[in-house]
Amino acid sequence: MARQRGNAPRYAQIAATIRARIIAGEYGAAGARVPSEPEITDVYQVSKTTASEALRLLEQQGLIVRRSGIGSFIAEVPALDEVAAAPGARISARQAGPGEPGDDGWVLVLAERGRPARAYPAGRTVIVAPG
Repeated sequence: MARQRGNAPRYAQIAATIRARIIAGEYGAAGARVPSEPEITDVYQVSKTTASEALRLLEQQGLIVRRSGIGSFIAEVPALDEVAAAPGARISARQAGPGEPGDDGWVLVLAERGRPARAYPAGRTVIVAPG
């Protein structure tokens, strides 16, 4: 399948499909096996390299753990920190700066009236708005 201009690479499309299935629970819980490179190659009719890149991307995103010669498995997902926002607060996301807690390179910034803005690691935080 030829890549059309503006479309994501095939490995990223496959990774997005597998990611959605992991999130939906189609493969089971943490520790459950996800499709192998040969299975991805057969199902999506792609090369072994493309299948490997899709799994590598999911591993980099922390969604799977790969074990050489054994397979790929859904990773344990750490608990999320819940932060309450005051009415009228502004919430934004940006790349983490030096010394900020962005595990994945991103932070959520909570700006509330009368308080200094606070940055939280985007991959581990849920900001709950009032209401």
